[in-house]
Amino acid sequence: MADALPSRIGRYVVRSALGRGAMGEVYLAHDPEIDRPVAVKLVAAALLEGEGAEEHLQRFRAEARASGRCNHPNIVAVYDVGLHEGRPFLAMEYVAGRDLANLLAEGRRFTPTEAAKLLGQLLDALGSIHAAGIVHRDLKPANLLLHGELQLKLADFGIARMDGTGLTQTGALIGTPAYMSPEQCRGETVDARTDLFTAGALLHEMLTGERAFGKGALLAVMRRILEDPPPPLPAAILSVAPGLGMVRDRALAKRPEQRFASAGEMAAALRQAGSGAATSPGDDTTIIAATPAATEAIDPGMLESIERSLASYVGPIAGTLVRSATRHAVKPETLAGRLAESIADVGERRRFLEDVRRLVPAKAAPAAPVTMRPDKVELERLVAALAAHIGPLARVLVARAVEDGGSGEALWERVAQHIDDAAERAQFLRRRKD
Repeated sequence: MADALPSRIGRYVVRSALGRGAMGEVYLAHDPEIDRPVAVKLVAAALLEGEGAEEHLQRFRAEARASGRCNHPNIVAVYDVGLHEGRPFLAMEYVAGRDLANLLAEGRRFTPTEAAKLLGQLLDALGSIHAAGIVHRDLKPANLLLHGELQLKLADFGIARMDGTGLTQTGALIGTPAYMSPEQCRGETVDARTDLFTAGALLHEMLTGERAFGKGALLAVMRRILEDPPPPLPAAILSVAPGLGMVRDRALAKRPEQRFASAGEMAAALRQAGSGAATSPGDDTTIIAATPAATEAIDPGMLESIERSLASYVGPIAGTLVRSATRHAVKPETLAGRLAESIADVGERRRFLEDVRRLVPAKAAPAAPVTMRPDKVELERLVAALAAHIGPLARVLVARAVEDGGSGEALWERVAQHIDDAAERAQFLRRRKD
């Protein structure tokens, strides 16, 4: 039997239930003082009991502060905060519309023009909250409310991180798995670029109706986020708006530094994509939309191998970079040099060039040295050592490192880079000698 509706919450007269989430219930109510409808979010009583009660209260207060710091037409406004029978509540702007999750579940698909319009509004909202020192961290279709003629409102700052707060420590897994960025999957500290990654995933879903990294078990989804490029957009979409594919790919780069630097920069690229321009502004790399010229010197199989190698360093933007570089390079060595410029880290750039040299036929380059794959016992020891610092993702990251090649000390050194703290990293490396 459903719980009975409260007649009032604070001064607000409850009309009906709007929904229920992890934090509590949301009601449609009437504010008699101002004579307007409001949405009232009441924290669930169960969250105020037990050991986690204080953390839930802190998160609720953080949501109130984060929402209150943002005044933007594409963000749900918070009017009031108070207590009802010992339970905190927020009185918020009531949006008479549907959330994106429900629309997608019903089969609603958005044209490139519609998706670009909605994403542009989301980016405007993100620019506002990022300027206020806030990272949302939980963008997802259920938090995007649509009303009127494709007008968007961003809601739910329940796990937002504000500069100067310490609610979430490095290593905590926070967010909705299907929409988390790679750094969220690793439990790392995040910045505004993590919201831009999720914005790219939302663009993909609005256009295709499918999640960018699929569905399934938590670890399977997280592994795809960490390792796999998103599937290509359908040709029917790219034929109409090829620039949207470039915006999506750059937003979904695995490394934050390969994404757009800000919501404003991503919004500018989105506008340029809508106008049919072939490049994205604000990046040292020129992204060419045209089909690359054919070359006889580099066969398609080698190009595919080079792209896969580059993708392990720069993410899904690798394909675009390879297509661009082949317009100006007809030899593998020249192509590799151009592509290496897109890799920021000097060590990784060197490893990429070594990867490409191993791909060149034996007559053009010496064969790569053969390395022995670590045995099962050594791999389990490595996984256990890494798990002590980063948790269950250790097995995924070790498997990825092994696939990339290497053994022994080099393998331990490679996976150690996933540990942020220098002292912990040194402690981890010492365990190899235990």
